[in-house]
Amino acid sequence: MTVKVGISLPDTTHARALEHARSTGTTLSGLVDAALRAELTRHELVDHMAMLAQADGLDRLRQRARTHAEATS
Repeated sequence: MTVKVGISLPDTTHARALEHARSTGTTLSGLVDAALRAELTRHELVDHMAMLAQADGLDRLRQRARTHAEATS
């Protein structure tokens, strides 16, 4: 599935983003997609680290992991 997203950027930001995309051999769409994927991965990692920090034992960690997997599937 493809979703189209519209964003508004100031002219200077658009120009910088376009130049960066071109210099790396991608498009603005590809650049936005990569940035969104990186941000989602960062959030997932932060959530995972919080879950590990809150676990007070292996059984508790397994239970939290099961609960999290059920909630996100």
